[in-house]
Amino acid sequence: MNEEKVMEERILEILKMLVAMKSVTCSEKEQEPARWFADFFAGLPYFKDHPEDTGLYAIPDDPYGRKIPYALLRGKKKDTVVLSGHFDVVPTEEYAKAEPWAYEVGFKLEEMLSEMPLDESARADLESGGWIWGRGVADMKGGLSVHAALFEEYAREALEGTLEGSILFMPVPDEESYSAGMRSGIEIIKNFKEKYDLDYKLLIDPEPTNLVDGVQVMSLGTVGKIMPAIIVQGKKGHAGHCYEGFSALSVISDIYQRTNGSLEFSDIYEDEATVPPTWANLRDMKESYDVSIPHRAYGYFTVFAFDSTPDDIMGKLKKICIESIENQVKKLDGEYQEYKKINKSERKEKIYYEPVVMSFNELCDTIRAKDRAGFEKFYEDTYKDAVAKVNSGESNFPSATIDVMEAVLDYSGIQYPITIIGFAPPYYPAVHSDMVKGKEGFGTKAFKFVSELSENQFGQKVMYENFFMGISDLSYGAITSPFDYKKYSANTPLWGKAYNMNFDAIEYCGMPGVIYGPIGKNYHEYIERVNRRSLTEVMPKTTKALISYMWEL
Repeated sequence: MNEEKVMEERILEILKMLVAMKSVTCSEKEQEPARWFADFFAGLPYFKDHPEDTGLYAIPDDPYGRKIPYALLRGKKKDTVVLSGHFDVVPTEEYAKAEPWAYEVGFKLEEMLSEMPLDESARADLESGGWIWGRGVADMKGGLSVHAALFEEYAREALEGTLEGSILFMPVPDEESYSAGMRSGIEIIKNFKEKYDLDYKLLIDPEPTNLVDGVQVMSLGTVGKIMPAIIVQGKKGHAGHCYEGFSALSVISDIYQRTNGSLEFSDIYEDEATVPPTWANLRDMKESYDVSIPHRAYGYFTVFAFDSTPDDIMGKLKKICIESIENQVKKLDGEYQEYKKINKSERKEKIYYEPVVMSFNELCDTIRAKDRAGFEKFYEDTYKDAVAKVNSGESNFPSATIDVMEAVLDYSGIQYPITIIGFAPPYYPAVHSDMVKGKEGFGTKAFKFVSELSENQFGQKVMYENFFMGISDLSYGAITSPFDYKKYSANTPLWGKAYNMNFDAIEYCGMPGVIYGPIGKNYHEYIERVNRRSLTEVMPKTTKALISYMWEL
């Protein structure tokens, strides 16, 4: 059997084993692939002599007991390529009657799918036999299977002393939810850099890649994601005396109208732009019905970014919130002035409320100035309660963020109208591999190499996008738009044991990163599939050649 056939069968063998592991994100089931990879690494002869360079790293304070498997092959050079991708998957309920076979690569699943509604493209792919189906085959156990099969080859070279450069392979959990794996995994990458003085040339994330008019897309960076959380406090009043109160809903709705879909927040890079903000939640904070004006309201939304930082977003939002308060006060007073003309009992000259807007940290500092010790004890207890709800599944990070913000507002004793702005996890910094300090242009170099090789050897054209818009773990490989890390963490109520990242370590490691994986379609759907030729022939050869090229730069 020739080497190409051996590689193809090994990739498929590993893929079937990984897909069979029902590693649904944010669950203890993510432990299974971590153990499999740890055993896989430990079983390679190279690590019999170098056991210190492989292991399982426990994610600190993780509610699901998840761990990160890792293995470093040290070659002749300290020039190092990092391979990392996630092994968690989304649930499978959309498979309906085919769900029992969603984790089985093979004939039975394909037979069940053939009896289900399929669009024209999916039906053609199923009948062609050129695609592999199942949960995670594309997103992203396919790419991990290629990296694992290649790693075995590299381990044999390392054992023989012929490996030219070094390779660190670090599969991670939790990319589909909060990226706890990669956020913690940067510590492994940092420790190896310090221990062996490694020079990280490239991080390859084998997320599945799309076809656009037959051309494969390679990503040179990844979009940023920032999630502002806002609480508005108005003034409570009976509905029968509505001009005695000030509705929080009117203000939060005004903020929504000024931000949701607003191109003011869209970053532009070359011929690409981020989509405008989308609100995920918007509501009042009344827990039961009564005939009163909503005293408080809240919402949180997603801002995508190429170069905008949390500092930039906070500045924009403060201005918008002030304008929204002023607009709604003016509107309320205008209505009141007209109402006075038809109701003889009204005596107010005008309605006015000061537009008070604070960041979450500014609110905390205001309280600390009066009662630091008492507030710190209160905050510690509030934080623990909020995290316990998240860990139990009763809450999530954005909702828990709002809970902490409201509790702190209660503690402040502030009764006048006020708007508080904070940030909710998860946060994904935007990264572009051409902009990494000391490695400028590495992303474009990687793309040009892959593009030429892929087209010349396999007839597969490749185009690039500057930023992957699906959000990815590349965010934690480098910092290309510096910002005030302390200010961001101070404005993130859940920052601490529950949610954190080592910005200094990310900046220190400074890895240019690209997304290059097998061609796939319809991730997270029951028709998820990966192209067989791309997975077993094009990607392994191209990835191997790219690694060698990066060692030479």
